[in-house]
Amino acid sequence: MIEELIDFINNELLEGAAPDLDQHTPLLELGILNSLSMVRLLAHVDQRYGAKIPEHDITPVHFENIETLAALINTLSAKDEMQAEQSVSELERLVKLQESYGIQSELVDAGEGFKQHVLRVKGDGPLWILLPALGNPSTSWSSTLRSVQGRHNAVALDLAGFGLSQSANEAPSYVDHVEFTLQYLATLEEQEWVLVANSAGSMIATEIARRFPEKVKALVCSGFGLVEDVENWWGDLKKMSSNPEQFLAAAYYHPPKMTPALESLLDDVLSRPAYHSFLDDYARQSIAKTFDGVMVPTLFVAGNHDQIIPPEWSEKAAELLDNASVTRLSRCGHFSASERPEEFVWVVEDFLNREAM
Repeated sequence: MIEELIDFINNELLEGAAPDLDQHTPLLELGILNSLSMVRLLAHVDQRYGAKIPEHDITPVHFENIETLAALINTLSAKDEMQAEQSVSELERLVKLQESYGIQSELVDAGEGFKQHVLRVKGDGPLWILLPALGNPSTSWSSTLRSVQGRHNAVALDLAGFGLSQSANEAPSYVDHVEFTLQYLATLEEQEWVLVANSAGSMIATEIARRFPEKVKALVCSGFGLVEDVENWWGDLKKMSSNPEQFLAAAYYHPPKMTPALESLLDDVLSRPAYHSFLDDYARQSIAKTFDGVMVPTLFVAGNHDQIIPPEWSEKAAELLDNASVTRLSRCGHFSASERPEEFVWVVEDFLNREAM
């Protein structure tokens, strides 16, 4: 089993990039297992060994290395625990893993029928509000949360219609997302924020920064920029979204290998009403004017290989603002916080230090 797991992790998850991987290699400490690869590993263990790992066993102790993972698989009583945990989603398992690191999972009643799910860590300074790309859960910020834990206050959100947030509105628009986010922010004790956003989450962040410059101390946009030909861009994005493999190739420098489990996950996200309702007519009209009136210090983090929002678009957006800069990350696509987590956090912290925060 150990040799099989080594082969799967090296060849399927890392595409052969770790030929020296062995049973003692730290999987979590070295960032080998992240939110996306954990989903694929859990599915593989289930399919290959008939072991659906229960959420209380998703801990750093069991996933420390391949040897500890193999020991866990060997000790599971497959049938009874599979049935007992059948109702637990893969996303809930990922959240449980974050909790084992001391990251808090909270479901906050934000009013008007909306309950905001977040992952939170404690530290110092203004609260980092982590807004994900459309369809990405709060766990997509897991590497960032673990990195800043103890140094910065930070909270990662599940947007309405995705993750574990709860709303009667299954197809929220861009305007709805802004209002839902503001409802949640109004519940916070912390009223000084650093907005850190990816992709469509940046549209929400810029609107909040425009409305509340006295509360937003800085704005960080990754995978986002000035979209000048909105309709053509939107048409291309819809075509990519209809082909998950093509979407991954455009979004990642090292696209994850398509597996049945990953394809099912993407199909679920891309078929949700909330995925298609965000960029309605009003939002598409607004996207070209997203940066109008934004006065707070702003950093754009651009992946050199981002084919969804090319880095040149981030540079054009920065030119529109009085206090903005751009940092490009090499070997990186649309999701810089996931692909280059340590560099991403360093770049954001350096920016905030320069702005004396």
